[in-house]
Amino acid sequence: MDIYQIAQEMRPVMYQAGEIAKKYFLNVKAERKADHSFVTKADREVETFLKEEIHRLFPDHGVLGEEFGEHQLDDSDSVWAIDPIDGTAPFVYELPVWGVSVGLLHKRKGVLGFVYLPVMDEMYWAVAGGPAFVNEREIQVCEPRDMGRGTCIVAPSITFRGLDAQYEGRALAFGSAAAHICYVARGKIQGGVLMKVRLWDIAAAAVVLEAAGGELIYLSGDPVDLGALLDGSRVREPFCIGRPENARQLTKLIKDIE
Repeated sequence: MDIYQIAQEMRPVMYQAGEIAKKYFLNVKAERKADHSFVTKADREVETFLKEEIHRLFPDHGVLGEEFGEHQLDDSDSVWAIDPIDGTAPFVYELPVWGVSVGLLHKRKGVLGFVYLPVMDEMYWAVAGGPAFVNEREIQVCEPRDMGRGTCIVAPSITFRGLDAQYEGRALAFGSAAAHICYVARGKIQGGVLMKVRLWDIAAAAVVLEAAGGELIYLSGDPVDLGALLDGSRVREPFCIGRPENARQLTKLIKDIE
């Protein structure tokens, strides 16, 4: 399995998917799903396009998408996890931090990830084992830090409602789990905390983060296992991201109280 060849074939598909989404941006009509989250025509059109392109290029691969579920998952060792618009809320609210997220798992391990943020024209991507890139520039997570005042993490706005956080630094929220993880991989933000996400939210960005020298670790101390999320379930508990030293510090500063 030549992952670099697969990456070369998928990269132009990602740009095309971003262009489809941009056609709807600033002119979005949103609906509410059963869980009260937003969904748009753009979500459905982008996912359909990606699924069709993946099956054209790699007919023996499976697909797990946020909007349309799974296709031939049981028949393949290789599965693409698709979030057609990660950050649908900022997309609806006409904010720029949203993107197309597509990750490939082979034998339940993340091996390739693309997160394309079309408004900024930033393509975060990596093959497992690194290096990680934004467009053509190599990126790495920041150096080890004392995770106290003067540091910055990313965390969704809901995060601290269900957590006992002793973290005293700054926390930022952008509305996209994939972007959160990629911004940590980029090296300016020291870490992050995420919760209640599913495979399609993080599959691509997790490969980017790990290739950049970071990790995803549950508050209990176990690494986040992407393969365990192939059934469409949410992550089992909140988790921290960043350089291993920083992420592990965060697990000591934050406790789940739910």
